[in-house]
Amino acid sequence: MAAGASQSYFGNDQFAEYAPGMKSIDDALEIRGRIFGSFEMAEVMASNGQNVDHLLTFVVVGAGPTGVELAGQIAELAHRTLSRDFHAISSREARVILLDAAPQVLPPFGEKLGESTKRELEKLGVEVQLGAMVVDVDERGLVVQDKDGSRREIRAVTKLWAAGVQASPLGRTLAEQTGASLDRAGRIGVNPDLTLPGYPDVFVVGDMINLDHLPGVAQVAIQGGKYAAKQIKNRLAGRPDAPPFHYFDKGSMATISRFRAVALIGKIRLTGFIAWLMWLAVHLVYLTGFKNRFSALGHWSVSFLGRGRAERTATEQQVFARSAIKRLRGGTSELVSSPGAYAATEALLATTRAELEARAVEEARLTDAGERGRQQ
Repeated sequence: MAAGASQSYFGNDQFAEYAPGMKSIDDALEIRGRIFGSFEMAEVMASNGQNVDHLLTFVVVGAGPTGVELAGQIAELAHRTLSRDFHAISSREARVILLDAAPQVLPPFGEKLGESTKRELEKLGVEVQLGAMVVDVDERGLVVQDKDGSRREIRAVTKLWAAGVQASPLGRTLAEQTGASLDRAGRIGVNPDLTLPGYPDVFVVGDMINLDHLPGVAQVAIQGGKYAAKQIKNRLAGRPDAPPFHYFDKGSMATISRFRAVALIGKIRLTGFIAWLMWLAVHLVYLTGFKNRFSALGHWSVSFLGRGRAERTATEQQVFARSAIKRLRGGTSELVSSPGAYAATEALLATTRAELEARAVEEARLTDAGERGRQQ
């Protein structure tokens, strides 16, 4: 079982319509569409003399690694990449706000790296607002409650959610059917060998597991998958089981923007350009195939050394299609024909094909016989 995790809105799932997370390719396409769409719409409205502050305000909720990277990239996009692309607006005037109810940025990285990251974000022009909890979200903005209990509204069309994750709903189904425990994030309790309690033939890996306070990061999933595969191979070969799963922490990294990153490797804490180079190297190593690595390196060189960014086209479908699909009672399954309807369609297609073939034969005969234009 390796169904992963999804975005957590802490019981306020209605926020998802106005503040998408970033857990899938669909999410990434929608986020790109919303960001570029806001700049384009601001250009149109500003040309007509309308106020565009709400369009040029971008709010990222959650100051973990994902939120930090999103805020930093939007700031760089606004202040550098798009700075010469518009006439009626100045993209440099865009506000980028990073919110979190926690008292620091990047809590898993420790206080020192968290404070360093906050300073780097502020140098980029990001407004970091800590101790700020989001209590309401709609299409026009969001409401934030500060530590003193006071509430304020931030008007922003583009809101992005990076505040938390929850395990796949499959974890709850497994817990109900097996009696295994669940934590608050929906992760299922497993044995030290990553099997379900009472079900030694069922392995659970990745973000779905609750074991020894393991973090929900890629390395846990990668190492857990390799461990489960090794256990299965041992059983098939009649060999004894391997020792309990042991996670080897290779460290944590987060990029802030171009030439800026933070890295925590054991007791070593790195910031700035060196951490950024390490971040690039690690991501290149984990790409599969030389062609992908070479291509990625080329794209990065163009993006980091120049101002251009590839794939800047965005359409309304990328922003609204997923919301439309969610309104379907049965989801995407309603867009797929039932077997009976498919069989009827096949019969219709067969009849149509026969008619088209007969018509084509007759058209060819008329041409070859020179009968076109003759009175019958």
